Amino acid sequence: MLQDTHKSGIKLNTFFKQCAVCALLLFTKTAHAADTPNYRAQPRTSAVPSASETAVFSDPETETLAQNTLTEEGDPFANTMTGEGQKEPSASDRPVTMRDKAFRQLLNKSMPMTPEQIIDYHKELYRSQQAINTSPVSPPKPVSSTITVDLSPGMPPPVIRLAPGFVTSMVFLDATGQPWPIADYSIGNAKQFNVQWDSKKNTIFIQSTSPFTSSNLALRLAELDTPLVISLVSGQKEVDYRVDIQVNGQGPNALAPIIGNDIPQATSTHLLNVLDGIPPTGSKELVVTPALGGRAWVNGHRLLLRTKLTVLSPAWLATVSSPDGTRVYEMPKTPLVLATQDGKTIRIELRGL
Repeated sequence: MLQDTHKSGIKLNTFFKQCAVCALLLFTKTAHAADTPNYRAQPRTSAVPSASETAVFSDPETETLAQNTLTEEGDPFANTMTGEGQKEPSASDRPVTMRDKAFRQLLNKSMPMTPEQIIDYHKELYRSQQAINTSPVSPPKPVSSTITVDLSPGMPPPVIRLAPGFVTSMVFLDATGQPWPIADYSIGNAKQFNVQWDSKKNTIFIQSTSPFTSSNLALRLAELDTPLVISLVSGQKEVDYRVDIQVNGQGPNALAPIIGNDIPQATSTHLLNVLDGIPPTGSKELVVTPALGGRAWVNGHRLLLRTKLTVLSPAWLATVSSPDGTRVYEMPKTPLVLATQDGKTIRIELRGL
């Protein structure tokens, strides 16, 4: 009877030991299988087992079995801090969810380039557009001038220089500087030249649509039977921005001079140059008082006065004017000129003769 009781106690003790080992195995597997972003588990105060835990492994056979189990499964607290503090997991240690993957794929599809690559792309695009729109040659030099037209037979026609992308205005005047209206016009090559006219005024606009081309323009001025023909050339080093074309003759708006000689039959080239602000070669500029009297030069025995005033005395020998009212007078040398503006007489003194 006592022998049976002793055997039953041994079996019961073995059963309890096996239960303790199974509980320890279940604890370790549960700790490894837990998949939750909350890494703040209850801190361990000590790595040394408590008295109750030590009692479970008091048997050498049970302790050996538990140590082998921990070696195979791994210590669940190997990567954690001990004590009161707990290690905060970094962003790289956190699990990647399906939302993170979808968001990353959306970013790659919507913005496949990095900010640095986008900046480099804009720089290259700017340089490409600059190269495309840069002319292989220097832009033509703009020129504004006044020319006179002689409608006599055998005289060469005036030449107007054009360039693609530039508009040239031609203003037609009579010998008194008054507007001479245009009645009609005809262009030789309408495909290569664009002409604009309001069918009323004395100004016509023209531009070339391609370089290295030429044509001509024929015009009829109001109350003038002889047509005016102008040559057009494109692709030159200079382009005429504005050309005042003065026709020798009296137009429908001509004004009779207050005093002086009759309208000259031909306008001197040096008078047109002075009208454009270019004094004759070898001339000497004089001091004009008051300043509103304009500018004056002495050339030999002649005096050239460029002003917007109307000269009364002395009698001038020749004159030429522009659409803005500027006039050039050629007269004998004199230190004093009388002019008028808005009915008021103005005394112009010239020094430096």
